[in-house]
Order: sequence, then C-alpha cells, then structure tokens
Amino acid sequence: MADTQEVYTYQAGQKIVLRKQPDQFVVRALPDELEDLGVSDAEQVSSRSSRVTTRVPDLEPMMSEARELAPTHHAYYQADTGEEFLITDRVFVTFRRPFRPEEVDAFAGRYGLQIKEAYSEREYLFQLTNHTGMNPVKLVVKMTEEEPEVEIAEHDLNQRASTYQLTLPTDPFYARQWHLHTHVTDPLFDARASSRTEEAWQTLGSFGSPEVVVGVTDDGCKLDHTDFNSPNKFAGWGYFQGERLVKQTDIDAVPSQMYQTGANHGTSCAGVIAGEVDATLVVGAAPACRLLPIKWESSGASLFISDSKMMTALDYVADKVDVLSNSWGVVPTNLRSSVLRNRIADLAQTGGRRGRGIVFLWAAGNESCPINHNAAQDVPFTNGWNDTFTAWIGVRTARSFRNNLADVPGVMHIAALASNAQRSHYSNYGTGVTLCAPTSNSHRFQRLTVRGLGVTTATGSGGGVTTGFGGTSSATPLVAGVVALMVSANPELTALDIISILKRTASKALNTDGYSRTPGATFDPNPTWDVSPVAPFDRADFADTGDPAGTWSPWFGHGKVDAANAVAESLRLLHPLVAQPLRFTSNPQKAIPDNNPAGITDVINVNDAGRVRDIKVSLDITHTWIGDLRVTLTAPDGTIVALHDRSGADGDNIRRTYDTMTVPALATLSTRSIRGNWTLQVQDLAAQDVGTLNNWALELAVMSAPLVAEDAASVQIPDNNAAGVSRTLNLPAGAAIKDISVSVDITHTWIGDLLVTLTPPNGAVIRLHDRTGRDADNIIRTWSSQDTPALQALRGQQAGGAWRLAVADLEAQDTGKLNRWKIEVTV
Repeated sequence: MADTQEVYTYQAGQKIVLRKQPDQFVVRALPDELEDLGVSDAEQVSSRSSRVTTRVPDLEPMMSEARELAPTHHAYYQADTGEEFLITDRVFVTFRRPFRPEEVDAFAGRYGLQIKEAYSEREYLFQLTNHTGMNPVKLVVKMTEEEPEVEIAEHDLNQRASTYQLTLPTDPFYARQWHLHTHVTDPLFDARASSRTEEAWQTLGSFGSPEVVVGVTDDGCKLDHTDFNSPNKFAGWGYFQGERLVKQTDIDAVPSQMYQTGANHGTSCAGVIAGEVDATLVVGAAPACRLLPIKWESSGASLFISDSKMMTALDYVADKVDVLSNSWGVVPTNLRSSVLRNRIADLAQTGGRRGRGIVFLWAAGNESCPINHNAAQDVPFTNGWNDTFTAWIGVRTARSFRNNLADVPGVMHIAALASNAQRSHYSNYGTGVTLCAPTSNSHRFQRLTVRGLGVTTATGSGGGVTTGFGGTSSATPLVAGVVALMVSANPELTALDIISILKRTASKALNTDGYSRTPGATFDPNPTWDVSPVAPFDRADFADTGDPAGTWSPWFGHGKVDAANAVAESLRLLHPLVAQPLRFTSNPQKAIPDNNPAGITDVINVNDAGRVRDIKVSLDITHTWIGDLRVTLTAPDGTIVALHDRSGADGDNIRRTYDTMTVPALATLSTRSIRGNWTLQVQDLAAQDVGTLNNWALELAVMSAPLVAEDAASVQIPDNNAAGVSRTLNLPAGAAIKDISVSVDITHTWIGDLLVTLTPPNGAVIRLHDRTGRDADNIIRTWSSQDTPALQALRGQQAGGAWRLAVADLEAQDTGKLNRWKIEVTV
C-alpha cells in the first residue's frame, strides 16, 4: 500500500492507527448499483456496501459522483497489520451518565446525527448525515478527545469474518463419528481425542431434552435437511437482509432463504450440534435438543457482520436459547464495541431461555496464531498461499493480536484437537482459549504432512453428508451440543456454572507433542517466519494460572471437553424438589352466590417456614355454567393469580389441578414465603346458574432454608500489619453448596490498603478484595457465586465446617475496623 496517508481513530477504547488508501473508496451500494457510475469491478465488502479501486487522480471526482447515490467515504486499513478497517456511517456512543431524551436529541442535532438505536440510557447507535460535516473517523476522534460527556465513541464496523472450516479426507457416517465415541479402529485415532458423548447419553438416559435450545449464527442452515426433520426441531430461525433480521414469525419470512447454494458451513455446524439420532445420515452431540439458526449474509468465505447486527441477533435470541455457537472470527484484531461486550456480559448472567444466562461459544480460529497477545517478534497469521493454492505469496505477520471478547465472563473460545489427541496444527492458541474439542487436522501452511481424521456431519449439498468438515468450526458446535446435554441433565445450572463444570471436568490426558517447523521449498527455501506457536505459548504444559477450575495449557485451555464427565457432574449437582411436597386441604362446602361480585372466600393457613419452589392448586367446584365463574388465589404477600376466568361457556363443574404449565402466572409466586394465609375467591358474575365450592387443595414444593451465619463483633484492623485480623464462622455439616454469598461491612479511609480473603473449610484461599479502590472509603458489599468465579467453584462442595475471613491492612497511616460479616449458603 504505497503512498498511503496515516490517520488514527478509536475502537473498543483503543487508539487504532489507520492508513487511508489513495486509490480506493467505499460506498453504501452493491456492485450492480454502481454500474451507472461506470464501475464494473467493485468488490462487495458487506451486505450493503462495496469497495471501489480507481486511479488516484480519479478518486475524488468518483467519490463526489458516488455521494449522489449513497454515503461514501475513503477506504481505510490498519497500519500495523494491513487488515481492512471497514467503517460505516454509524457510530456507537456511550455517555458517562444516563442522558435524558432531550439531551440525546440535542447531542444528535449538534453533530447532524440520526438516532438509530437506544440500547440503554447511556448507550446509543447514531447514523451520520450529510450535515455531520466530517467523516466517521474524524467524528469518533472528536467525540473521544473533545466531548467531556462521552465515555466511549467507536465505529459500527463491518467485518468479513472467516468461517473456520477445513476440507479433509472422507469417512463413513455414525460408525466413523470418532468425535462422539471410541469404537473407531483406525491408526489415526487415539481414544483420548473422543468427546465421549455416547457415554454422556448413557449416563443421562436420553439424547437430551427438546426443551433445550442451541443457537448458531453462521451462513445459514438447510431447514429441510433430513437430519432436522422431526416436528418442532427449530425453536425459531432468522436471516439478515441488510440491517433487518427477518424472523420466522414475520409475515414475509421465507424458509428457503435460510439456505443458499454453496453455503454449507452453518448446516454442518447444526449437524454437529443436533443431527437427529433417528436420521438416515448422521448424529449430533445433542440429537434430541432443538436449534435456532441465524443466517448472516455472505459471499464466498466472507460473512457480513457488524456489531449492530450482532446486537439485533442477540435481541432476538436473548430469551430463546441456552447456548449460542459462533464458528467465525477475525484475526489479528477482533475488537468489539463496548455496547456489544456489555450486552454479551449481561446475557451471560441473566439472559437465556431459563433466565440463567447464555453460554457464548466462539471458535478460537485456524490461523495457528495467538488470539490475544502482544508478541516480541513477528507471528504469521495467513497461510502464505493465494486463494487457489497455486502460488506462494508469503505469510503476513503481526505482533499485536487483540480479541476483547476473550476476557468477557460467559464467553469461551474453543481450540482444535486432532483425532490423534494432538493439537491440530492450524489451531489458534494462548490467552483466551478455554477448552479444546475434537476435530480435523491439516498443516496450516500446506507444506507438511500431519495426521488426523475429518469430522462426518450434515451438509446442504450432494447426499446431505460431508466427511470433510473440521477446523475450530467443528470443535465449537460440538461443545455447544455438550452444553445442551448438561442443561438437559440439570436445568438449574447457570451459564457460569456450566463453564465452571466444563473447565473442571475437561480431560488433560492429551498428546503434547509439537510439530516440526515448516520445511523449505524451492519457492521459499528458508521459512524463518514459522515461529508458531510463539513463546511463551510454545509448550503444551498444563500450569497453575490461579483459575479455581484448575490448571491451564496454552494449546488446550483447561483440556479437552469431556461430555461424560460434564454430564455426570451436572447430574450430581442437581437438587431435586423435596420428596414429599407440603399439601394443605380445605373442605368448605360453600354455596356460591349467583351474580354477586363479592363471591365467597376460603382460607388455608400455612404455619410452615420456607419459600415456594413449585405450586399446584386443585379445585372441586360444582356449577352448571362455569363460564360465569372467576376463581383467584391470593398468596400471603398479597399477590393475586387468576386460576379460572370465565372460560368454559356452558360446561359443568371445575375439577382440575392448576400448575405453572397451565397457569404461567403461578410462577410469579416462586421464592415467596409460604407462611401465612392463602385465600381462594370464587365469584359468579352472571345470573341464573349456581354452584358450590366443595373443596380445594394447595400443594407446595419448598426450597430448603438457607444456612446463615453472621459475626457482628466489631474488631480493629491493625495498621500496616500483614497478619491483620481474622474471624471464623461455623456452618453445620451434612449439606452441599448450591449457591453462596459472603457479605462484609468494613470501615476504612483508604480501601486500597486492604486485602480481604475467605478460606473455606476444605479449600484454597479466595481473594475477595485485593488492594483495589485506592483512597475510597469503606467496603460494604456482597460477593456471590452468581458473579464471583472463585465462589462458583465451591458449588457442590460440603458447607459444613469453619469458614475464616481475614482482613489485612498492608500500608501505613489509614486505619479501620471490621464491623460485621456474614455467610449465606443455599443448599
């Protein structure tokens, strides 16, 4: 890129140095729309935009013509890697404080912007207009450097993500699906490489639950494939047309638009996840679970993705899936907007079909490079060949590899493991890799013979089966299928629980052999560029990195996903309802007054303690026209739920049991106290027919009361003393931890001096507060297993014994005291 102009902008809070290409521009129009401008060779770079290359003297005149057609701007590339930087006419803005609507309008007016989306009171997507007076690059710089009310300004980048698929030798159907079982006899197969999914099915006693839904975003899915032909196999689907996500429920949605000829990657991912066990072709990891595919627009190997489109997809699946699989990515720079990062982090905590969080999975990638690392030397991230593998053009290298999704709680990046239990040569590695999973193998640079079988799964073309799927593209949906089996085993698990279990149960019995360096060739006699894996990731050794889930390897993460162990642990942590729910009955035999809104009431008084986990209400009412009746239940806290509301027309009598499936509003009583008066009211709201409330019953499944211990003896914290002060609380034996919270109340004038640790009865020291907060006053807060990974690791352990809290002041001058602390354990 000679004679380029260097500029800079900001993305994901980082300064990005760019090079403006003097002979290229980008216009928001498709190639065929540019033919009137005399442009016949434009390159499509997103679902709605094209890049045009012209002579340098013609650039500005052509851009002026293009602006009459659509928004147009210069073409930019990242200065350090040469990667395209596809800005759009949209920018994300995060304000430092919540903005009132009139303040947002004033801000937009000041810059000539239109408000496209409001994600929260602080987070917005704006679109530039002809009145903005500057291009998006300059606008982001101005907002970042000169707007005191703006915390972050960043581009809604278009990204052409690569699908991580490799074509490998063929193998026959389920008998050859070595990644699921260990029955394969082949010199290229080592049983340590299998995910042991078949054993997980046997432990579970099924192939998963149809209530569990796996989302997959990719280049589409062939909905009429014979591996997905059971009723209701798809919990939903959607495909992008420009910025719009056309959903299954839209009146103009067309199922055939979910698949385009030649785009088979998403269909194969779906097959790895949930190909049906009774299908004529192949089997997925979770055959009985359901799918929800999202189709990105694509051209060849490129998927057209922006953060705002990803936000749209997340809004759709937010309450519909348990896990979301993404077999695509970008290297060396994958910096997502803070708006998207925040949304993913929120959904990992509270989103999903069960409201317990979504597990987000991303393919680590097939470039044989780090995914999040600043190297001391140049590291290759391309394969060195042209698109047709007919000419060696040399590798491209970088030193900075950035992925700001790698540290988001709830996100896992999945590396590749070959069938011989060795790292797949092409697999990305290093910081950010969570697990590996079995898939294909090949030499990243196509110059060395390596060992490995391919993955057999579904495809949209030919006979509906491919034996050549692979890459981290195949590893990632396999883990998604294992997650689906875990949720099938224990629906109470949160997303963070699942990730913790996967890491703790992963297999570390793997082949740690490395590969020879790329050999020389006539066209490249001295390949000194081959430094992958680069130090400090050039060994596979598992080491203690401080993660409560155990040791970690730069090549394998916490190890190979082990479906059998993960499902067994999920079942072990399952806490069923009490064996005998509490049942209360009343036999009032009360006449129901005709056409009288006051009706009758009857009360069941509950003296037991506990909180509602599940509830059923049984009625026996004699009446000759039940369409006259309204029946409501009032809980002790005043919550009213309608059980029967004038339905049934001229039917006789109500003799039935209501639960949360038939009356979803009963679920609102979950976690409420059971103690007090439960009141049933029956009203007859029309004349003539009459009846009697014969009897009714209340059945309550009760949550176990939490174990609570508190120490309120105020004690001084010695100044500048590593020994500090410690206090102990004791919990009774005999109960396993489901959830745990630790609350402290510490008065101190410089909390950056303080180290606060918790030592469980049978566990390692957990650092709750480690000298953060500088000169802030006081620590009054609660840590819980919902948001603290170290506490999550205690789930399933025994609660009984001595719990020790220690507080040490490690600097001079400022002093304080430990006022009180408390442990609460849900069992």
